[in-house]
Amino acid sequence: MRTSPLTLILRALPKDRLRALEKFVRSPYHVTHPGVAQLFDYLKDNLETQTLSREKLEAHLFAGREKDPKRIYHLTNYLLETVEKFLAQEDWELQEHRRNAATLESLRRLHLEEPAAAMLRYARKRLELDKLRGSEFHRAEYRLHWEAYHLSLQQGRAKSSNAQELSDAQDVAFICDKLRTGCLLLSHQQVTKQLYDKGLLDNVLGFLHGHRYLKIPAVAVYYHGYFAQLGAEGSDEHFARLKSLLQEHSPQFSMSETHDLFLMAINFCIRRINQQEERFSREIFDLYQSGLRHGALLENGVLSRFTYNNITRTGLRLREFEWVKSFLHHYAPLLAESHREGAVNFNLARYHYETGGLRVAMQHLLRIEYDDVLHNLAAKTMLCKIYFSLSELDALENQLDSIQIYLRRKKVLGYHRDNYLAIIRFIRKLLAINPNSAAERTKLREEIKAAPVLTEREWLLGELED
Repeated sequence: MRTSPLTLILRALPKDRLRALEKFVRSPYHVTHPGVAQLFDYLKDNLETQTLSREKLEAHLFAGREKDPKRIYHLTNYLLETVEKFLAQEDWELQEHRRNAATLESLRRLHLEEPAAAMLRYARKRLELDKLRGSEFHRAEYRLHWEAYHLSLQQGRAKSSNAQELSDAQDVAFICDKLRTGCLLLSHQQVTKQLYDKGLLDNVLGFLHGHRYLKIPAVAVYYHGYFAQLGAEGSDEHFARLKSLLQEHSPQFSMSETHDLFLMAINFCIRRINQQEERFSREIFDLYQSGLRHGALLENGVLSRFTYNNITRTGLRLREFEWVKSFLHHYAPLLAESHREGAVNFNLARYHYETGGLRVAMQHLLRIEYDDVLHNLAAKTMLCKIYFSLSELDALENQLDSIQIYLRRKKVLGYHRDNYLAIIRFIRKLLAINPNSAAERTKLREEIKAAPVLTEREWLLGELED
């Protein structure tokens, strides 16, 4: 049997959630079809089996009875529906404000005005106590105003209704969501070069200019974030405002929303650094430090190896060596286990290389073969730089040959291939140059400067001068 979506979901669930699902499956309220629990038990007991045997499944379900393939199909669908309902129920349990609003609506529809009014007071109190003030908060606030308005009509108190508050709450909820989507579209557009129909976004942006809603953090962060990403005149001011808002109001946003906001600000800095505006290295370093403090750079408690790499690179560029050393060891346990050893060794090598410990750096680089192509090429290039600095020329030639073979074998395409071939070419020219010939050095210097793609340009020029 091929791996079904049902099996994939069951394998992905942690043990505690699998136990909760087992209780859910055995509830007669949720499951009314005989045999569903039996099928669940079989799948749960065989989750580690790579390929489930249809014959064994049939023997389990139809012991002493005639086989019925259609029944397996139906039971599988029933169980999948149950699992999907369980996942939705778990998500629902985490969303207190939505639950309260739904309970309020049910009481109102039953014409139970007093219990509904009591539920409204409770829901408002719980919402007010919530420290989060992101998009979800404003959606919940709008929903409660909606219910309050209809409850007042039902109670015959239309004159004291909250129509204006309802309208304002709806505006803020819509604006938050529209700006957030606008930032997403702009980010995609900059990567894919695809143009999107922005719908009402321009109208919303025009409406907000100078409006009091910009005092609401959930509106302001996306408003300034959008114009920062846009890159038009004044983008630096919008970025500065976004950064200030993040530093002041990050605790008001959910972890997923905070992650997206920090990523937006970080990507702005990366684009400016790529345009040779080095002052943004300090800006992005501040964001990395703040994002780590808030936990905004983690996803489900895991730090991406690419973020780990980028933070290290930025800290070393700014010569924040003690901070980088502490960061590398403190955050290593938060890397995914499958990439942890490679990422830690690679970045410790970078640290020791930048602080002069060339042989220590070499040992870290030789400990592991990296699974990511670009990671591997970066490690091989660092080894070349170490061999060059240590004048270990035979090892350097072997490493240059190794990179060429690797590029052919892995078929690295685009500017990455051009970049590494250029690095190999220029290192070999450095080895062959007559150090006493000013003309040769000048010619090679101009070639290095003119190379369209060359990540090691600064190092090559430095070695040429030395």
